Amino acid sequence: MRVTQSMLYNSYVNGIESQQESIYNLNNEISTGMKINSPSDDPLGAGELLSSNSALSELNQTGKNVSSASSYLGSAANALASANNILTSIQDLAIQGADGTQNASTRSTIANQVQSLSDQLITLGNTQVGDTYIFSGYKTNTAAFDSSGNFQGDSNSYQISIGSSTMTVGMNGGEVFKGTGIPGGVDVFQTVSNLITALNSNNQAGVQSTISALQASSQQVLNAASEVGARSRRLTSIQSDLGNSTTEVQKVISNLQNADLTKVIGDLQLGQVALQASMASASQVLSLNIFNYI
Repeated sequence: MRVTQSMLYNSYVNGIESQQESIYNLNNEISTGMKINSPSDDPLGAGELLSSNSALSELNQTGKNVSSASSYLGSAANALASANNILTSIQDLAIQGADGTQNASTRSTIANQVQSLSDQLITLGNTQVGDTYIFSGYKTNTAAFDSSGNFQGDSNSYQISIGSSTMTVGMNGGEVFKGTGIPGGVDVFQTVSNLITALNSNNQAGVQSTISALQASSQQVLNAASEVGARSRRLTSIQSDLGNSTTEVQKVISNLQNADLTKVIGDLQLGQVALQASMASASQVLSLNIFNYI
């Protein structure tokens, strides 16, 4: 086949344009610090990068969910620990009030002390994280209990999304403080109210009868605190796994995306030398001055 001047011209032009495009891309990598600036740079790598960024976004969202749940459980643990301490104090007062040496006046004084502790107990039942009532189920904008200890939430428990699954992290106030849905469950607030009534009535037998229910109330709260502890430990394990997974995905993204500037600068220098050589060669072979101005 005869090689014409036109064919030589097109060959040189195409080669020079290809080298110029390569130099442009290398300059772009240096300015952005990224190997992939558009899908056309590396279609396969761009697809992997898109998938990895999506995975990282999901991991970050799960991390936020877990962090929120950890804060929630921390507040629940503190509230339940305080509630148990209060119930222990109320038990001590009940034992004191059941003593035969007490009279109507001293039992009335004890009743006032129990009432104060009962109010504190209701306040703990209405613990909030931000504006969220943590024991109200899904009715997070509503106080879990009214001033009489009546439950105002629903039967649900706060859950978080972990990947494609969910985890229950909330404790339902109806279960914890009212015994709803718990075999042998105790209505904690009603038990304390019964004690106050018996004390104000100077009813020694009535006071005595509340002691076992108070002990059961304390155990019910302790069981809830134990469950909170178990869920907190699970979240800690999940956080650790998330941290490891996030680090691995970030490494993949870095390898796909971040340019090796030392290598890129070296390639750019070689490319510029090669371009100059191509233009010089084209100028000599074709004797076209235009190549001096490209």
